[in-house]
Amino acid sequence: MAAGSEGKRTLVDAWQDVQKRLAEQQPSQRQGTTRKFAEYAWDKFDAREVASILALPGDSYFAHKDVLYEGFCAWVACPNNVTLPRHGMVLRAALHLDAAEQFGRDRFDGIGQIGDIYIRTNIVGPEFFEEIYYPIGGILRIARSLSRAGYRAKLADESRGVRYAVRVAEIYHHHVEHLLPQKTFGKPSLNTAAGLVSELDLAGDKLPGERAMKDYWSASKQSVALAYSAQSIIIKENLSLLDLIIQGKTTWRAHRQFVPAWFGRARYVAEHVLCRCAETETGASTLQLLPDVPANKFNPPFFTEQQADNIARKFERNKIVNRPK
Repeated sequence: MAAGSEGKRTLVDAWQDVQKRLAEQQPSQRQGTTRKFAEYAWDKFDAREVASILALPGDSYFAHKDVLYEGFCAWVACPNNVTLPRHGMVLRAALHLDAAEQFGRDRFDGIGQIGDIYIRTNIVGPEFFEEIYYPIGGILRIARSLSRAGYRAKLADESRGVRYAVRVAEIYHHHVEHLLPQKTFGKPSLNTAAGLVSELDLAGDKLPGERAMKDYWSASKQSVALAYSAQSIIIKENLSLLDLIIQGKTTWRAHRQFVPAWFGRARYVAEHVLCRCAETETGASTLQLLPDVPANKFNPPFFTEQQADNIARKFERNKIVNRPK
């Protein structure tokens, strides 16, 4: 064996020995299935598996849940955009790695090389690099990804449709809570709700027509239960979780405590609203996506008396104008 090859083999063996010792001292906190990160979050974003990991209590390995949460939120806002979840996950991974590297430099008087070795063996750990960083493309992927400002702008622009889909879900929710006699009002349906959205708008905004509203629903329905339930959770100063998702300003570390309620409310929407509509496929597919958490009931949005009466009139089968109060 050549001297160079022998030296290389010795170095590799030494490094593997270090990794083995570190694994014994710092057991893996990995959560989820045995599938690789790239298989369920990168090559094809599997929202069901990602949600199941986020629903697990406790922490996983370095930045794992932070990165998944970023991708999941982008998927909720734009379920048909395959690139935005990737951009979000790359950005979150880069931010966490940068923070760790800064910590390492500060700890060793600005000597980056020592700091890098330290964080890779004591803070970041091998799983982040083996599961996330290298499989998604490493530094080149980070360099080619959107900036934080660019990502937020793209997210806001691409997520307009989910806002309209949420308005339809609000009408559905009101219907199942207040217009129960099916002989009189039937079941909530997209054909009726899509045309109601603009009629219920009190601000005078120029909203899409019925045909466009149906298209927005079709594009966003796979995540609408999660989007609608996120809108019902107020985080601060009248900002909902959905607002923060669309603004790209929610993080796992800041808002992980809201995830159980979020998933529980989404299950309630799927079970008690979407599955009671004329079209039940959306509710059934949503239930397959969500983790097995208890349904968490919440009230439908407030509608003025005029708005509520308008909804009732549109759904009323016999079209009586003067209904008894």
